[in-house]
Order: sequence, then structure tokens, then C-alpha cells
Amino acid sequence: MKRFIFIFMFVAAACFLFSSNSRAVDFSGKRIEIIVSAGAGGGLTRNARVFAKHFSKHIPGNPTVVVKNIPGGGGQKGINFVYTKGRKDGTQIVYGPMNFVGINVGLAGIKYVPKKFKLLGFAGATPFVTIVRKDIKGGINSREDIMQKSGFVTGGRIPGGNLGLLSRMPFAILGIKNRFVVGYKNQPKLKAAMMQNEIQALTTGNVGYFVFYLNDTLKKGNGVALFSHPSFDVVTGKFRQSPHIKGVPRFTDFYAKLKGGEPSGDAWEAYKWKVSYDTFSSSMYMHPDTPDNITRVLQKAWKDNWNDPAMQKRFIKRNKAMLVTLQGAAAAKVIEGALSMSPGAKRYFSAELGIAKKSRKKK
Repeated sequence: MKRFIFIFMFVAAACFLFSSNSRAVDFSGKRIEIIVSAGAGGGLTRNARVFAKHFSKHIPGNPTVVVKNIPGGGGQKGINFVYTKGRKDGTQIVYGPMNFVGINVGLAGIKYVPKKFKLLGFAGATPFVTIVRKDIKGGINSREDIMQKSGFVTGGRIPGGNLGLLSRMPFAILGIKNRFVVGYKNQPKLKAAMMQNEIQALTTGNVGYFVFYLNDTLKKGNGVALFSHPSFDVVTGKFRQSPHIKGVPRFTDFYAKLKGGEPSGDAWEAYKWKVSYDTFSSSMYMHPDTPDNITRVLQKAWKDNWNDPAMQKRFIKRNKAMLVTLQGAAAAKVIEGALSMSPGAKRYFSAELGIAKKSRKKK
């Protein structure tokens, strides 16, 4: 009799768990917040708004979807908030990159564990472009003139972020000395700083290149696009193509033209890691305790939205290209690679973010 009761209770519990995990998900009357951990107005927020425009129609119940900016904390405030205090019902979703550089080198202020998030998918892998003022240190008449410059200021958004590091790493590889300043909350702030000659070099993402620079700074002759940084596909072993970035050489080609062959050293190790695993800037993820049935529904909605012709049309109009999107095993492979960094890359990033100096002082 006791055995029968035990079996009955076990089956009942299993049925309850199965039904609670597989019951229909309905977001009718709800409001989903897409959290961007950066200031409004930049390329990240612009892309999030395009995504949000069509997201609701792919979600059961067609909820209201809004974009909410939570800047601060070195770009981590919004991500930390969702991880530690965010809602667990799928109504708060981060849109943007995790700080994998900071996680690898122990940067203070990061309170989340990437593998614990409920991931909808990784999206990004479009190129970045490094731009300098044309009048930098006496002027640039050709891209190669940058080799004769030094001591200028490079601007970035956050410690460990793409916008700053994808300028700093190439300059380090080329042996060009410059000073690095972070704290510009979005691309419009970086552009304003460059126009005021507060900084002389920066890197912009794909959308920022077309929205802020191509038909303004570059067309007017106030800046020079030095080189682009396409992402590297570790599956094919090749750089992804970016034919929409016209007339701007890839950094690796620029280096080969000047010095021949392939670079070496810690900065090069850092660069290879960065363009291989850390350029998925439009990824989305939720609180770790979000139920699996809600996660599955939103993962499907995420995929369907990226495949929606109407969303793609709006996105391509702004970006001139679609993003690479990854889910499942492919996304898990990116996380594994992002959390596996070579000793040389780790040395470079630790020094760049001041972690090495702080460690020595503590000793």
C-alpha cells in the first residue's frame, strides 16, 4: 500500500511539472520591455527598436513591446538588473552584448553568469569600422599616414566594449601609441566628442557607420575610415563578407599591405578572439529563472521575427545588411569560445582594462 501511494505521488508530481512546463503561454494584455544597457540614440538602441517593431505579432497574445534604456555601470547596469532583479515571466529581455572581455579578466561590477541566462539567441557579426579625424596630428592624405601619428586620443563607450577596443587593438598591433578614454554612453556622444576634437579616433558599429558617418563626417572630408573589422567565422575559418562597406579595407589586409604576412603578439591574440566571439551585439536573453515553456515560446518568436520579411526590410534599410543569427548548439559554441581566452589575449585585455596594475598594487 505504501509503495502504491509513493508511486501515485511521484506520478502526480511528474504530471504537475509536465503540465506547468508545457501549458499554453499567453502574453495578452502584458507589456514586454526590451532592455538596452546603453544610452538612447546609438546604433544598439536603433536596432532594438527595429526589432521591437515587429516582435509582438510573433508572440502569443500580441503584447505591447517597448524599448527601455538602462545605461550606467560601465554598460553593465541593465544586464545586472535583469539578472539579479528582473522579472521571471519573460516580460524583461536584454538586447545587447554581454561583457565577455570583463568576465574573462575579472572586471569589477559584472554580477551575471552568461551560461545561466535564458538565451533567446545571438545576433550580430556585422563589421565595425575605425574612423579618425582627417586633421589628426598634421593631417591624413592617405590611410598609410596613420603610421606616422601618435599621442592622439581614442574614445570608447565602456571598458571591454567593441567601440573602444576595436580601435585600440589595431593601433597596438601596428605599434601606434594613443591614449584611451571611455565613458561616452553611445555613438552620438562619441561623434560629438570627435567633432569637438576631444577625441581623434573611434570605432563604430555597422548601423552607426551608415547613420552617423558615411554621409556626414566622411562625405564632408572631416574624417577617414581607416579600416573595417568583419567578424571571423570559426566554423568556416574565414572572415565573413561585408560588401556593403565599400572602399574600406579590412584591418588584416591593411596590415598585410604595410608589413606583410600576419601579425603576432598579445594584441593580435586579443583581436582574433574579439572578432571571433564577441561581435554578436544584438543578442537577447532573460532572467535565469524564466520557465522553460516561456523561454521556448520567446525563442521561437525571436527566430520568427528575424525571418519576418517586413522586419528584414526595415533592418536592411538601416543596416544595409542582415545580422547573423544563432540559436541552440551554435549559440552555445559562441559562449564556450567567448569564455575560453588564450593567455596572450588575457594578458592584453588585463593590461588594457587596468586589471594587471590593480592586482600588483594589492600584492
